[in-house]
Formats: sequence, C-alpha cells, structure tokens
Amino acid sequence: MDREQIHNEFLSILSESHPGLTFEEYRDSCVFLLFYQYLCLKHDDLLEDVYKPGELVKMAIRGKLQVASFLKFMESASSFLHMLNKEFQLTDFSFYKKLEKVHSLEKQKSYARFFRKFLKKINGWNPKEELLSQYPNLFILLVTEFARLKKDTYISEELCELYNIFFNNNVQSVSEKKKFLLPEFQYGILASYITNAGEEADIYGYAKEEEYIDIFTILCYMKGIPLNDLHFFMKRDWKARQELPEGADHILIFMPEGVEAGEYVSPPKISVGKEQFYSGTKGEFPFLLTALSCLKKDGSLAAIFPGAMLYREGREAQIRKYLVDELNCLDTVMLLPDTIFHSNGQAEVFLFLKLNRSEDDVMFFDCSEVEEFNREQVKNLQTLWMERKTIPGLCSCVSKAMIQENDYNLNLPRYITKIMQDTAIDVEQGKARIQEINKELDEIEKRIQIYRHELGL
Repeated sequence: MDREQIHNEFLSILSESHPGLTFEEYRDSCVFLLFYQYLCLKHDDLLEDVYKPGELVKMAIRGKLQVASFLKFMESASSFLHMLNKEFQLTDFSFYKKLEKVHSLEKQKSYARFFRKFLKKINGWNPKEELLSQYPNLFILLVTEFARLKKDTYISEELCELYNIFFNNNVQSVSEKKKFLLPEFQYGILASYITNAGEEADIYGYAKEEEYIDIFTILCYMKGIPLNDLHFFMKRDWKARQELPEGADHILIFMPEGVEAGEYVSPPKISVGKEQFYSGTKGEFPFLLTALSCLKKDGSLAAIFPGAMLYREGREAQIRKYLVDELNCLDTVMLLPDTIFHSNGQAEVFLFLKLNRSEDDVMFFDCSEVEEFNREQVKNLQTLWMERKTIPGLCSCVSKAMIQENDYNLNLPRYITKIMQDTAIDVEQGKARIQEINKELDEIEKRIQIYRHELGL
C-alpha cells in the first residue's frame, strides 16, 4: 500500500458510519482505535503479540469480540502501554469510561459490530514504516475533517494562519519557551496552530467536556509535544484554579457565537481594569478584560467574537475607552469574510490586543467582501498590518483622536469607507433595448384588441 492508498484509506473513514452509533460515538471510536493502533506500531518491539490489534481482529473474526471482552483486553493492554508512556494512560480516556457505562444490549451490539469491522480494516494497513511516517499528519487531517463535518467546531487553515502571523511577529526570543492559554477550546479548534508549536510551548486550556481534552491531548502527543507541557482542565477545575503560573505569553480565543452571561477567564477581582466594569456586566469585553489579567506584561491576545461587540453601548463602551486610552492594548480590529463561517448568521470580528505596545494607533481591516480568504490574501494583510498602511475600502490606520471623536464606537464603517464601483453605461445598447420593449408592448396591445373584439367588449 503506497502513500496515496493510505491517505485514501484514512479519509474513507469519514464517509462510513455504523447503525446504532451517533456521529460523536462513531468519531470518538475511530479516534480511540486509530490512536491505539498508532501506539502499538510505535512500540511494536516492546509489545507482546497479545496486545496488538491483530489479536483483536482474530477475536472479532471468531465472533468473540463483545464490549465486555474488549474492555477487559483494553484494561490489560493499557496498563502495559502505560509503562511505555507513563504520562499517558489509555484508561484515562473518557471514551473508555463511557463504554464501561453502556448497559443497553443493543448499544453493546452496535459497538461490537463496529469494532469488528473497523479493526479488520486497519489491520489491513500493513506497511509499518510507511504508516508511522505518515500517521501523525494523517491523523490530524482526519480529526480536522471530522470537525469540519460539525461546522460549529471547525476552524479553517486561513484563520489559523491569521492567529499565527500576529503572534509570530511578537516573538522576541525564539529560544524562550512560550506559554499558550486557550479558554473554552473545543474539539478541532486551533488544533493545527497549537500542534505546530512543537516542543517550544507550554499549553494551558480548559473545556466543558472531557472528550475535547482527550482528543486535543492525542493531537499534541502525535505532533511530538511532551505530555508534561500539556495542562488541560475541565472548566469547573479551571475556575477553582483561578491563576496561570507567571502568566501566558499568548492567549487564543475562538468564540464566534459569543460569550455566555457571567463568563470569565479569571475571577474579576484579579483582572486588569476597574471593578465597576464587572458589576452586573455581561459580554465579550468584560470577558476580554479577565483574559488580559492572565497575560505577561508584554503578552498578546487574539480573539474571534461576534461583530456586534464593536458598537454596543453601556458598560462595554466604557471598557472600549479603557482599552484604547488607558491600557493602549487594542492593536487590530478585522471584520472577517462571510465565507469563513457557514451557519452563524452574523458578522464575526478578529481582535488582536497586546500589552505594553509601542504603537498608539489601531489598525482596522474590512475583509467582509473578500472573495477568497486564502494564505496569499492573509500574507497581504500581514504586510499592510506591519507597515500600518491605509488602503481605501480595505484597511485604515486610525489615531486615538479619531476613535475618541467617534465615542469609542469601533464599528468599521466609521473608519473605512466602502468604495462604490462606477458602472459604465452603454447608451446605444440601452436605446436598442428600449426599442425592443416598445415593439413587445405594441404586440401585446394588438393581442388585447383582438381578444376584446372576439369577446364583444
């Protein structure tokens, strides 16, 4: 089996399904079993045959593989694999724990049928060296494509590139290990960007569901990020923690649907800003203030939020003033193309904030009508941003004074004027069309007269 065949085999998983399993159950089962096979291949010389997927296939062919026997097998296998990877124990997977709670006989049969079919399929991928060399990238591609099937958990490569260009231009020492924080991350979100950070990052984050943490951990493991560098928490545990050691270098936020009422990254009492901003306040800007408190003194933050946050009045208008005037940390406001998000039904905005920055202006970009938001387009935006240029209809470098004149309303039409395209009018073509219409009207009038005569009107 060559590279292209292996690639096609991986992606064929997306088009398959199994009766009795939900999309999430099918996805998590595929992720779990594929990762198990990867570990078995990687540690083949240390593994006894009884722990390899081939043994499971033999059991499946004999019809002996049921959920109970599979769980028993995984329990013994995972303890052995745990000795090879002491930081990473398969029995910690929430998928595995969920299986233990499956009491419905019909559901057990659904899982058993799926295991038999899927294990037999992956056991046919014979070339070990070829698989090991491709597996991490193919695995992440598969997980990303699974996320694409659920639009609310998918982020495009172009958006990852957008996060990347802003952060990379702020790195002062490439040899220094950086701390990343991902509040409320979800399965598939920012995975490509973070897993490309390699060994030079400590990654912190919290999520509402264990499955997101499990899958993100797998992606990081397969990209070679040491497991000691991963610090993922359930949301409730993060709130009890309340702090990040020495602060984060970068914070990445992806919330195109907005922030729930009362949400925060760190408790308001330790946040940057004034206490009155939090009393009875809800919205994206109060959430941002609590996130800023988790940054180092020269840290940066990139976020995607609903565009309405730019012009809402009340407490959020006061926070915008505070960010622009007193903290001088708002660096970039970018309205994103409609083509990036498929189902939100609202405009989304990309914000970049940096503490203790040297500039005293704000870059505004209106990309809402950009037809193709590809890597080349993103690179062009990067150049304009770095040079702080103004291009009519696309971007504008705006002074604090102008923002003050607009009462800190950040709505883009106040700073970027749409260019109206003049449409050339062909006079002769217009005259010819008028003549054609007049002839058609004459024909219609003649028919009307004929019908009146026949009807005696």
